[in-house]
Amino acid sequence: MSALIELESIARSFIVDDAELKILTDINLRVEAGQHIAIVGRSGTGKSTLLNIIGMLDTPTSGEYRFNGASVNRLGEAARAKVRGGGFGFIFQSFNLINGLTTTENVYTPLLYASGSQFWTRNTRAKQLLEAVGLESKIDQSIERLSGGEQQRVAIARALSRRPQVILADEPTGALDVHTAASVMDLLEKQCHESGAALIVITHDLAVAARAQMAYQLADGCLHPIDIRQGLA
Repeated sequence: MSALIELESIARSFIVDDAELKILTDINLRVEAGQHIAIVGRSGTGKSTLLNIIGMLDTPTSGEYRFNGASVNRLGEAARAKVRGGGFGFIFQSFNLINGLTTTENVYTPLLYASGSQFWTRNTRAKQLLEAVGLESKIDQSIERLSGGEQQRVAIARALSRRPQVILADEPTGALDVHTAASVMDLLEKQCHESGAALIVITHDLAVAARAQMAYQLADGCLHPIDIRQGLA
C-alpha cells in the first residue's frame, strides 16, 4: 500500500552566477496519513526548500515525488495547484494573516477558491474552526487586536479550512514564547489528530521536534533519522 507522501532520491539545485548550487541531493521520505514528522537542521540547509517541494510550491531538479500513490512529477502547473489547494494546509512563523480582514475572513480565505458547498458554507466553517481553536470570543474581530499566540491559532484554523490531508508548518512556534509555543503545538496536534491530517513540522526547537512520531535532521542535502527524545532525557 502506498504512503500519503513518498519522496525518492529528490534533489534540488539552483544556478547562481553560472554555477550550480546544490541544496538537496538525495532526499528520501515516506509519510503516512495522520503521521507527525519533524525536520530539524541549521539555517541554510534547505528545510524550507524541502517543505516547498512537498507542498508543491516548487519542483525538484530530479527524483520522484508521489502523493496518494500518483506521480507529482507528471502534473502540469494547473493540476499541481488543484492538488495543492485541496491537499495541503500551510502554517508559517510570521502567520501570514491579512491585515484589514477579520479573524473569520482570514480563516475562510482559502475557501474563496473552493467550489460547491465548501464555498457557500465558508463563513459557517470559519466560525466552527475558530471555536475549535479556542477563539470563539474573537470571531469577526480585527486581526490587529490579537496577540501573537491568538494570531497563530487563526493561522491553524485557516490551514484546516479545506480539510487538507497534510499540514505543513514552517517554524510555527518561532515567534512565540515557550508557554504559548507549547499551547499552540498542543492545539495543532489535537486538530490534526481529529481530522486525520498528516503533520510535517520544520523547526529549530528540539522540544517541538521531540513531540513528533519521527524526527529527521537535514544535513548535506540528505535526511537522517534522529532520536531527539533520548537527547533531551
